Amino acid sequence: MDTKKKTFHCKTTTEQELTGKKILQNCRNQLYLDFPYLDGAFTNLEYKADSSIDTIGTDGELIYFNPVFLMKKYLEDPAAVRRGYLHMLLHCLYLHIFMEPDRDSGEWDRECDCFVEQLIDKAVGEGKISLKKRKSDDTQVNTNTFDDHIFWQRTAGQASGGRRTKEKWEHILAYTSQNKTGMQSRAGTQTNDQQEELDEIYRSKYDYRKFLKQFCRLREEVELDTESFDYIFYSFGMEHYGNIPLIEPLEYKEVNRLEELVIAIDTSGSCSGETVQRFLGETYGILSEKENFFSRMKVYIVQCDCFIQKVDVIHSEEEWKEYIRNVKIQGRGGTDFRPVFELIRQEKERKELKNLRALIYFTDGDGIYPGQKPDYETAFVFLKRTDKMKLVPPWAKCLITGTGQTAEQMSV
Repeated sequence: MDTKKKTFHCKTTTEQELTGKKILQNCRNQLYLDFPYLDGAFTNLEYKADSSIDTIGTDGELIYFNPVFLMKKYLEDPAAVRRGYLHMLLHCLYLHIFMEPDRDSGEWDRECDCFVEQLIDKAVGEGKISLKKRKSDDTQVNTNTFDDHIFWQRTAGQASGGRRTKEKWEHILAYTSQNKTGMQSRAGTQTNDQQEELDEIYRSKYDYRKFLKQFCRLREEVELDTESFDYIFYSFGMEHYGNIPLIEPLEYKEVNRLEELVIAIDTSGSCSGETVQRFLGETYGILSEKENFFSRMKVYIVQCDCFIQKVDVIHSEEEWKEYIRNVKIQGRGGTDFRPVFELIRQEKERKELKNLRALIYFTDGDGIYPGQKPDYETAFVFLKRTDKMKLVPPWAKCLITGTGQTAEQMSV
């Protein structure tokens, strides 16, 4: 029996590059057997040899690989390379390669690696996919991953190219959703791991709660900061020096608050008063979880079908609760989203809106959209996934609220 170690005999750089591409193609084909509904993702990554890097990485368009590293790694452990391939693919699907602004790159890298590795571990643990299982004593994620995230920074630095790549992966995610649904209807069943994994992707993309929380702005307010001084010295002074504290507590602390927000409600007939109440109740619940309300806040709640029907401006938590209790829907005509955008423009000109962070439009999606992107974040919020989400302009977010839905109903 031949016990010699298998080796690749590549004499030229071209041969090394071709061999590396064949290795990646083989990994892709094997992964496709476990994840057939990810075919759109698999076919959107090409391969390119790059000897300037030590390992392998992706920018969402290409998988760059060091031929010598890839061949050596594949000889040592083919399953580890397959795992690395899926690891990079999940980074793309979760839009990890487009780092959030104002985030520390090292921290972002670690969080993203940990997230996708946990997903893969979950699938491997059930024995559903033929990937390398991490050793139980592996506590550091970076001992199990070898993709180079330097290409993420390059993608972020390419303004137009980066946007196109991000839009491409958003479309791939939508396609993957439809593809999975079609396969389920044909096959009738699918493993729980695969369902949960993809459902998590969809919830991440369309998560209304996550979207709303990101618009909390750090601002200083007058508020007793009970965590910034030592109670021992404070109490000692009060007891022994005639009610004179040795250390005064700071009066100011920084808290996350949402200053200005516009919530538009499509009153064309698709949203009942009860549904609107639940939606506003959910929004209030999200905002009130972690100090997200100013002492004096400003929220526009606009009812609109094809015309502006009613505008209410909320300045406090009490006013919000009162509005929810007594909301009455006005309209029931056709749907035109443009009047709300025009209203916002006018309010900004009048200096009534000075720091608008977001417009949230609760709708069924069937209406006339504006042709130009505004200078503030816009999200169209749906009760459930629908084909009408495809009508939303690419510059706006599509979100799904949890109002009246279970997690299963939110998945695709």
